[in-house]
Amino acid sequence: MSNIHEEALEYVYTQVLDHLMEHMSQALRASMQLLIQRLMVAAGGVDCLGQFQLLVIHGADRDSALLLSTLRAAQLTIAQRAPQTFRLKVLVASLPAASEAVLDYHERCFSTLFLQDDPRVELLMIQGQHLVPFSRRPQTQHADWIPTRDALLLFGHLNGGAPEALLGSRLHLQMASACNQVLSDAQGVLALITLLPPRQRYRYLAWCRRCLRLADEPGLHPLSLDIAYLIRALAWLHDVVATPSQAALAPTDSSDGASLQVIAVGDLLDQKPADLELERLLKAPLVAAECLPPLAVCFEVDALTQLRQLRERIVQRRVKGANVRLGLKPRTEQAADEMAQARLMQMLELTEKQLICLLHAPFAGHGAGLVSFIECYHPGMLVAMPYLHRALLGKTCPDGVLHWLVEASGLSLVQLRAVYGRQVGQPARRMLEYLARRDMALCLLRSADELTTTDQECLPGSAICMYNQ
Repeated sequence: MSNIHEEALEYVYTQVLDHLMEHMSQALRASMQLLIQRLMVAAGGVDCLGQFQLLVIHGADRDSALLLSTLRAAQLTIAQRAPQTFRLKVLVASLPAASEAVLDYHERCFSTLFLQDDPRVELLMIQGQHLVPFSRRPQTQHADWIPTRDALLLFGHLNGGAPEALLGSRLHLQMASACNQVLSDAQGVLALITLLPPRQRYRYLAWCRRCLRLADEPGLHPLSLDIAYLIRALAWLHDVVATPSQAALAPTDSSDGASLQVIAVGDLLDQKPADLELERLLKAPLVAAECLPPLAVCFEVDALTQLRQLRERIVQRRVKGANVRLGLKPRTEQAADEMAQARLMQMLELTEKQLICLLHAPFAGHGAGLVSFIECYHPGMLVAMPYLHRALLGKTCPDGVLHWLVEASGLSLVQLRAVYGRQVGQPARRMLEYLARRDMALCLLRSADELTTTDQECLPGSAICMYNQ
């Protein structure tokens, strides 16, 4: 890089910092100075800042925007005062898949902070089971999403297909798997910085420890875990849940991997009321922090909304008859625009027929809900009921029946037979049952025993999980 180029970049960085400081309140500027001191202590002094990396899990809410902009201001401020400054790893968190509106917002935010062209900043996003550089228009391949698709379908068919459980606490394991990939590639000292209040951090740790106790594997010691090992263990549990019929190699309690600090800065950046000038600079984040629980702001709610709306139409169809429209495409253009934000179904190449089948979960429990599902949606297959059961038992049957099972469910015959006979070993079975009882905010969901009679009649073989207030 030439001297002229370096001088031009330094000028741009100075302009970005001045712009940020102009839009920060006096209280936020004071908090930033305290944040700089805290980061220097965590890094081990000014001389160690060049090897210090901060991992930020970035959502589409106001608190995430506040944290990232303050860290950026701190990074540029240190760069003006010291030979080196810390590096940023920004992990865009929008599981299970980011909508176009969320990607647009992140693009605007990163451009405002001039992050994409700074070698001290690495922008990452989750693409299926992999970490890739952030892009407004990511190059997607269907093969990258096959493990995510299979994990979603298997989990739903084994646990009743309730939307809140499908896109619930299981996503936290996927997030841990992504963080584990960051740890594997990390060089130097890595620290996770968070705005989560203490109560939410303790709640999350309690949930993690409960997961580890349910795993009941040698080498897992939930009372004496460091954060890096906890992430590796949760990533292993993600593999267990994603492929419940296969045995996954348990993690070893090794100190060879990268260490991870946790730096909580909620006490420094708790801005009430919100810093409106800074929000306007960052083009107004999509989700207010108070609209979602703190543990849920890093997850995509559009896909969950889409599944809920489809489930409501399924209930209406069961109550009012077969004339109720079930399609995912709404009638009004405004609703169509809202639905278009959910790109998960397009990424996974799931059809409307497969989603309806997933919400019913008719194959679990040796096909307990299969008759009612066939009567309601595929009456032409009633004559083939004996063959369907034979196929699910692994016996010979016509090829047309096998093709229909695969097409209707989206699962392979091997996976369908595992669901039909619940051929799931331990600890996968305990984990699946536990994860199905928590939503994305780790709140308890109502079980099938707590549902009303009408709800149970409307969705045979499935549980409509509602928030336990």
